Amino acid sequence: MFKKVALITMGICLITLAYTQQQTIQVKQLVWGPDYQIYLQLNNDSIFQYNLDQLIIANPDEAFNRNTKFIFYPVTFDLDYIDSLLSLKNKKEFTNEQETKTPRKVSLWGSVREDIGGGWIHFINCLLFTLETRQLTLDAPILMRPQSKWRPNPLTETWKRTHRWKFYIPVEHKYAVKEYKIRKKNNQLAEIESLPEDYLRIFLKTNDRRYKKLLKQGDYRTLAKVDLIKLLLGAQYLGEAQIEYIRSRILQAIRNYNSRQRPSVLIFDKYNAAVVVALDGLGYKAQKIVFRDEESLSPEQRIQRINIIRGIIELVNVSNNEAFKQRLENMYK
Repeated sequence: MFKKVALITMGICLITLAYTQQQTIQVKQLVWGPDYQIYLQLNNDSIFQYNLDQLIIANPDEAFNRNTKFIFYPVTFDLDYIDSLLSLKNKKEFTNEQETKTPRKVSLWGSVREDIGGGWIHFINCLLFTLETRQLTLDAPILMRPQSKWRPNPLTETWKRTHRWKFYIPVEHKYAVKEYKIRKKNNQLAEIESLPEDYLRIFLKTNDRRYKKLLKQGDYRTLAKVDLIKLLLGAQYLGEAQIEYIRSRILQAIRNYNSRQRPSVLIFDKYNAAVVVALDGLGYKAQKIVFRDEESLSPEQRIQRINIIRGIIELVNVSNNEAFKQRLENMYK
């Protein structure tokens, strides 16, 4: 218990500078209504109502139990962060013109990170947004594998695992599940384990028939969770042309990001807290906090609980930064 209090205290100290820099989404009012309904009003008088399925349930203990593993919340990007990315990039990088000067790293993550900055959670959030808005679909023609009867001699592990795939990504669900099971057996699920648990649960419950049904219904939010796992499972098998295509779709999604201005709300059940959270270049930041039992709290209790929530969020940022450094070290050993 003492260790947790000390860590929270450290987190509160670390957020001081970041907190003074908070801008962007200006939340005028946040109200916690009955039955988990959240009402949020911005300074431009836009009003949003959130039902339970639109809220992100956060486990505060993750900040203590996963101090060197990624903790991902699928929140909106801070709009100032998006604007800064766009203003810093040469316009040529956001067109379809060929770049010939500097070859990019032949990995999806390495290539995209050169453009978006930040760490793994920024990469995952960009992928999720690009898939959710259908600016990237895994059955795009460029992602289709050329038909061939060629067989390596001797047979390689990669060929055995992928030769039946129609695409460079395991789009067919049975192959995606098979690849997942192989990765799990070999303890190679670090990327997948950084996602919320319900993403994997939805992925494992889905099959090709259900996928087509969700597609027909236009449930792109659920499909994006499934496609994100498929994309992560197949990322290591992508060629340069496919990596460059996916990268271009992500950059195009970033250009269009300003049209997505619905703030994200995290629920910390343990503290009866609803928190408006955005992701910028430094990590997650709390922009507004309200408590379900607010009327029963004294001013001192309210301030104490706010400090605890902000401290936990900053500890998540510390955990992600440490995991990011560890990932870089493993890449360049």
